[in-house]
Amino acid sequence: MPVPTFIIAGERRSGTTSLYAWMKVHPQVYLHDKTDENYFVESELSSRSWIAGKVDAARWEATHDPQGYGGLFAAANGQRAIGHKGADLLYWRPAHPRIARFVPEARLVITLRDPVKRAWSQYWNEVGKGREWLGFEQALAHEDARRRTSEYADFHLAYRARGYYETSFEHLFRHVERSRVLVVTVEETRKRPRETLQQIYRFLGVDPELGLELAGKPVNENWTLVRREWVDRLRLRSFDRAYARVVEAVVVRATRSPQARRRARMLLGKPFRRLASEIVMPDEIRGHLRELYAPHVHALETLLGRDFPEWKG
Repeated sequence: MPVPTFIIAGERRSGTTSLYAWMKVHPQVYLHDKTDENYFVESELSSRSWIAGKVDAARWEATHDPQGYGGLFAAANGQRAIGHKGADLLYWRPAHPRIARFVPEARLVITLRDPVKRAWSQYWNEVGKGREWLGFEQALAHEDARRRTSEYADFHLAYRARGYYETSFEHLFRHVERSRVLVVTVEETRKRPRETLQQIYRFLGVDPELGLELAGKPVNENWTLVRREWVDRLRLRSFDRAYARVVEAVVVRATRSPQARRRARMLLGKPFRRLASEIVMPDEIRGHLRELYAPHVHALETLLGRDFPEWKG
């Protein structure tokens, strides 16, 4: 039975899906077909419905074993590197000892992003998924309280806390040797996509001259749509909702491709909605977050022994 040799382990909204798509074309790399195989995370956390209190970690331990995990990769056929992606595996602390037990030799590729931009992107992604109903500033103000009352909220709505990267790495390094962890950033993959991908391939022990066809191609852009201001001003919410239902019915019938559906929703929804990615974070909030994250970025630089200059502007 094939044994996974690597995991793309996060962070959320930090380019893991792009990296997955780029690496999947390498002939010496096998990646599980499920884009986010969060095997080491409790399954109830993937629900779109709110879950109060704690998740059942004991049930995870009772229903998961190394043999079942290895069975996920039965389709691998002699590739040198076998793995999967889980964008939440860095942040979700219970995953760390599970990874250490199940695949003690596996290497981890972890992608990070400017924590201010990452928080903003995750917020709009959660709005689009229907899990977030507060404004961004309100969500930040209520984040700590929500995280204390629900592990579901801690998992999905921790916009600020997920950017405290050094705390995640400190916990991870208690279970996984640093030599088995490679850290790259979204900023690097955008400026030097081929070189960054080749660095990853060398780390995984595959030919760095292969699998470069898709390097730099944007994947998994934020397709969240929000109502235009004039819709609320003219009290046309009910009309907007009715139109959105019609659009969804057309999109579902037209294609099965998730990417094609997202593009169709964006194009057909334009009369009443706009892309969240077009919305600019208010300067006051950005300045506050930049100041908040400064000591955390410095702590991460000290921990990893490298600088992140793109995150300080």
